[in-house]
Amino acid sequence: MDLTTFSQESFEPKEWINNIFRSPEAHQNRDHYASSQVLRLQLAIQEVNNALEETSQQVMASLPRVLRDIESLGHEVAVLKNQMKSVRQDIEKVEHNTAASMQTLVKLDSLKGRLVASSQALREADNWTTLSTDIEEVMDSGDIDAIASKLVALQNCLGILTHVPDYEDRVAHLEGLKVRLEALASPHIVAAFTQHNLDESVKYARLLRSLGRVDQLESYYHKCEIGQLGTAWRNGVEGSQLSGPALWLTSFYDKLSLLISNQLRWCGQVFEGSDANLLLSQLAASTLSSLDPPISQVIAASTKQQEEPLAFLISVKSSGDQFLRDFESSVGMAKPGQEVLYQSQRAVVQAIYSPLQEQVLKYQEYEEALLLSHLISADIVKNDMAETLRRLREYCSKLSSQAEVAADRCLQLTNGWTFPSLVFALATYIEQFTSRLAQTVRHVEKQKTSIEDDWNVFTTCLNLIQAAGELVMAVDNMEHSLATMFTNAAAKFMWEPATPFTATPDLLLSKQGVDSLKQLVVKVVDEDGRLLENSMTQSQAQCQSTVEVALHTIMNPVSSQLASLPDLPAWNSRQGTTSHLSLSFSPQEYVTQIGQYLMTLPQHLEPLLVNHSPALNRALQEANTTCSTGPSGRVVSESEVSAADFLINSVGQNTCKLYTDAILKIPEITTSMITQLTTDIDYICNILEDLGVTSCDPLDKLNLLLKAPVDQYWKIAPGNNPRLIAAVRQMRNIPVQS
Repeated sequence: MDLTTFSQESFEPKEWINNIFRSPEAHQNRDHYASSQVLRLQLAIQEVNNALEETSQQVMASLPRVLRDIESLGHEVAVLKNQMKSVRQDIEKVEHNTAASMQTLVKLDSLKGRLVASSQALREADNWTTLSTDIEEVMDSGDIDAIASKLVALQNCLGILTHVPDYEDRVAHLEGLKVRLEALASPHIVAAFTQHNLDESVKYARLLRSLGRVDQLESYYHKCEIGQLGTAWRNGVEGSQLSGPALWLTSFYDKLSLLISNQLRWCGQVFEGSDANLLLSQLAASTLSSLDPPISQVIAASTKQQEEPLAFLISVKSSGDQFLRDFESSVGMAKPGQEVLYQSQRAVVQAIYSPLQEQVLKYQEYEEALLLSHLISADIVKNDMAETLRRLREYCSKLSSQAEVAADRCLQLTNGWTFPSLVFALATYIEQFTSRLAQTVRHVEKQKTSIEDDWNVFTTCLNLIQAAGELVMAVDNMEHSLATMFTNAAAKFMWEPATPFTATPDLLLSKQGVDSLKQLVVKVVDEDGRLLENSMTQSQAQCQSTVEVALHTIMNPVSSQLASLPDLPAWNSRQGTTSHLSLSFSPQEYVTQIGQYLMTLPQHLEPLLVNHSPALNRALQEANTTCSTGPSGRVVSESEVSAADFLINSVGQNTCKLYTDAILKIPEITTSMITQLTTDIDYICNILEDLGVTSCDPLDKLNLLLKAPVDQYWKIAPGNNPRLIAAVRQMRNIPVQS
């Protein structure tokens, strides 16, 4: 039986019993199997007990021997302790007896060292004199290797002679000799670096490095490369067409990028012990900042020759971005602690972007010019009013897409950093388009006095209202799309560089520009404000004005008929003075003409009943003037199926108001005149009721006051407009209530 299971900490009796009873033998006869297992366990327990008893006896028998061993070990420890104490005493005695001798030996060793140093100094001083005498002869020979060897020996001698009185003179003399050697070697060094001759470059690099002139060595390399790159730059600029794409700049960037990529390993072999990445980063920064003519000057001159300056500047920015990606891929990115390399790489990034700063300051000017050129080329305002309205509405659909394209240009050129300037440019763009709509509105307003019953003008007014609504909707769409684009761009803005290659707004913007950008981010992203708030307000105001003028124009057939109402012959002929109102007259001609106009409205508004016009609804919703909404102040909602009912109701309510004002201009009326007036009023009110106009106020109230018997007038009058009550009383010569 396996007894190891019983020694495990996780032993569970129930689980062990269940496991042994799962065997095939247990299924045959469980009682027999259980008895067998119990017997086996009892035997195992007996064996364990026997083993424990035997082990206990062995331990008891060995205890006397263990105690004797422990006693013997204690005795040996005491002996060892005494021996250690004796050795320590012997050591202290030796140190005490030999202290004076040791001090003497130390002094003698120090004296020997000074004698050796003095001997060496004398030899080197003698060597310095010999080398100084020989160096002039070697200098005359022009053998650069021999001269370098002598100078290295002189340099080694000088390292020993630091305490001699004329040390400074010797240093100056050696430095002069190094300069003379450098002058002899410089043509060879320049030739080696210019031709990228690895063997020669390594040779002269080691020579200058042995003389401690590493800085001069790197300076030679930079001058050679900058000279060749400067020549390539001038040739590229002079041989290119600056009015075309920035191919000359792209070509130069490619040349510089290829040079850095190819020279990385070469510099590592030539400039042993120096950081090739740092050397090439400094080379790139120095090259870009020392070009003649400067990149900024060439870009400025080329921009003036472009038909679309922004497209050109975007291509320049794109070329610079590609160079920086290639540059980073070649030299890698400065790691924490590499401050000098970080500053050098940051200087390269600034040298790429700084030439664009002057042009970015003119971004708003360029963007406005481009947007307005599209607007001018559309040639919206024509002599034909219908054509003008068609072009207005057609261009409204382009406003949002033009704004998105402009925003995309902003993102490509400045990563969205010039969004504040873009907002101003779009505001000017929308203002100029709005002025064309306003010009059309003024044209319609001037012509309305000559209109009688011209339904073409009615259609023109409807189209004018829809154009105003489409303008508001276009600005609204512009706001949503631009806000989304700006929010997405703002999420990527980095105000401080995390790496040397991090693009930050201060690379292209002035301090004032950065502040404006931060304010716009707070307004739009943090405070959920509007980008085109002023433009939206302006378009809504123009929409309100447009709807007002259009509805006044639509009302002109009615107002022209009512203008002559006070002077009609019916009010000048005295037809009796009966005291009752039972006479019946037919409606006069002016009323029937107004009625015909009103009854024809649904026919001309039928397209609006069939086709829903969101733009018309939006325009009427924005127009909160009394003229467009009537006394009730109701505004059409976007949820209405059609604006036709609203227009009919507005025309009806304005008809009631104009009719009431015209009647009140009649100085005096008789009973027969009242009968005629009430007949005319009833005719108009019936027509308006058939059209579904919700209210005929104040015409129905005027009608009630006109029909009121004289003796009942002051009972019926309360609750009406005091001005209306007084005017009717005077017209009817009703005595003032006592």
